[in-house]
Amino acid sequence: MQSSNIVQLEIDKILIPEERVTSVLDAELLEELEASIKEKGILQPLLVALVDNKYVLIDGLHRLYIAKKLKMNSVPCIVKPMTEEELIITNLIVNRQRGRSNPADEARVIKLLIDEYKYSVKAAAEKLNVSVSTVEKYYQIAKNATDRLMEALKYGSISVGCAYYLSMIEDKNLQNQILEYAIRWSYSVDQCKAAALSATVPQYTPPPGGWAIDTSSGAPVRVKMRTALCNIDEDPAYIVNIPIPQRYADAVRLILSDVEICKTIIESSEEAVQETGKEKKEERKESFWEW
Repeated sequence: MQSSNIVQLEIDKILIPEERVTSVLDAELLEELEASIKEKGILQPLLVALVDNKYVLIDGLHRLYIAKKLKMNSVPCIVKPMTEEELIITNLIVNRQRGRSNPADEARVIKLLIDEYKYSVKAAAEKLNVSVSTVEKYYQIAKNATDRLMEALKYGSISVGCAYYLSMIEDKNLQNQILEYAIRWSYSVDQCKAAALSATVPQYTPPPGGWAIDTSSGAPVRVKMRTALCNIDEDPAYIVNIPIPQRYADAVRLILSDVEICKTIIESSEEAVQETGKEKKEERKESFWEW
């Protein structure tokens, strides 16, 4: 790739590719950006690719739109000669590094690399410097997500992890219906996974401590922890899924012979599981990727 340079390009000469990743900015930030450009001009040049003697935008779509709105004739640009394939990859990487990219656009671009440019999942992951599982998730979303699901993903109504699981629902109407539930009840990723499994796996039974979905309202319901310790005669092997050594079985049986004590222990264990889940969720929020 040749060295880049900064030039003033006429706005009408800059093409916008159909498949690209764009940063997501709310209305307030866009207003501030417009006011800044109106007062001081464009201080950060747009990034433009020179592909087959055509200028194609890599980064700076919002600045370009504002420049058009303000009836500017030209904008400062950093121009880099590259191939169309390099353009697509650079566009995705630049926006991801900024940390505000549109995940729905990312999914479409990854699908383009795999379907049109014949990248393997592994090769795409290496080229984009992301994990193979990340590419697999985005590719699955782009292949099977409905337009409504992609729109919800674009505007942050659901997370990438939720979109991944909901995109596994082949029935498009059902996918959209569960999407509405997910937005209404603010599903976590685990709850989206439970909803997808309930919709795709015949006679699916949620695990103890997991999530079930109420069929009438779509509300997530915590599945009670199962234990065989209350009101039975056999030796207990587990208490709320925690293995009990056999030498303690008699003592456990005596303690749990009182049904109220048994229920108290189980309920306390359930609360501990829920609190642990909350802590883990908070930890995930600190990570760049939240699945």
